[in-house]
Amino acid sequence: MSKSVFGRVLLGASFLSILAAGAANAATITGWNTDNVVVGPTAADGETGASVVYDADVTGGVGSASTYGQVVYAAPEANTPGLKVVNGDFNSGGQTTAGCVMASSDATCDSPFQSGKRFKNQITGFGPIDFVFNVDPDADSAAPGSPYQVYHRLVNLTGEAISNFKVSLGFGVGDDFVASGADDGLAFSSSFEFGPNDLNASSQFPFGLFGDASTNPNFTLDGFFASERTGLNMTFGEDMLSSNGLYGPYGDIFGSWMSQDDVPTGAFWEFDPTKDPLLLAWLNEDGKWEQRRGLDQFDVAYTLANPVLFDSFADLQAAFNVTLFSDVIEDLANLNVNYAISLADIVDFSNFTLRVEASPVPVPGALPLLLTGLAGFGFAQRRRKTA
Repeated sequence: MSKSVFGRVLLGASFLSILAAGAANAATITGWNTDNVVVGPTAADGETGASVVYDADVTGGVGSASTYGQVVYAAPEANTPGLKVVNGDFNSGGQTTAGCVMASSDATCDSPFQSGKRFKNQITGFGPIDFVFNVDPDADSAAPGSPYQVYHRLVNLTGEAISNFKVSLGFGVGDDFVASGADDGLAFSSSFEFGPNDLNASSQFPFGLFGDASTNPNFTLDGFFASERTGLNMTFGEDMLSSNGLYGPYGDIFGSWMSQDDVPTGAFWEFDPTKDPLLLAWLNEDGKWEQRRGLDQFDVAYTLANPVLFDSFADLQAAFNVTLFSDVIEDLANLNVNYAISLADIVDFSNFTLRVEASPVPVPGALPLLLTGLAGFGFAQRRRKTA
């Protein structure tokens, strides 16, 4: 990989002096550099696409480059390339931002809840996923000195459980990546705060599965599985955010962060085509359909005091006056990550890299042999979508 493409391009001292004289100007993130990305095609409504991220420049072809992740999009909510940068003076929870990194949807940084702001970063392997962003060191900024909020969703598509992950800043991609250091003008924001605990970085599984509705104006129902928030604990550093194990009930119910291949099946009601379907029941580990939510006479959902079990999907459907459908509970593989990136007003680089890496759950030495034996006897099987 040539560092003339992705490396830290130093700017001359005379140029930096000119920047210093322009108080209204500030370093600005201008967009996603896709030189190491095979950008996905435009998707028709109802279809999905993916922009695949590689560990080398692929403008001349993929060649021997490797990929460990991609950005997916589903039309019409979002479309190619799946990620965009928006600049402007925005307000997020009373805090000023210079813009945001988000999904390439019609939404913007301050669009309302469920407007499609989070870009979907599927982790497909255990190696670095490098997002390169172009920087204009001398742009007009609507909010100079303010951070960029990142609307990020990680999706485990590795086929294995993930134990931890980290997000880091630097320059270059693949083997040419150089970590960001102190006082280089690039850092995670230590002033921007998220959530009820005012954290500089946090992660959580989606609220519809785990959360207390009384603490969130966007919800009238507690989380399907628990009213307590859950996710991975985050350790904040100037140039690296790293997780250090689960908090909340996810681990007690499901163990480590599951791959989408392994999540259980749920029964959903599509009550409004403009919103996410409502999860009403799930196929539990005992093979029973476990109903946790009901509908009153006006089809208003409520949480059951005690779950009700059904032997089949047909039996469950017969208990409702609305049509249900079954599908995997994808959000059990989806982790929302909250953080912001700060650029100094004056920087000496024209691009930087946001690197994502995940670690699998360590496998005990004897377990692979056991799994191989079970597979031979037909005990290893993938959950499938039911009709």
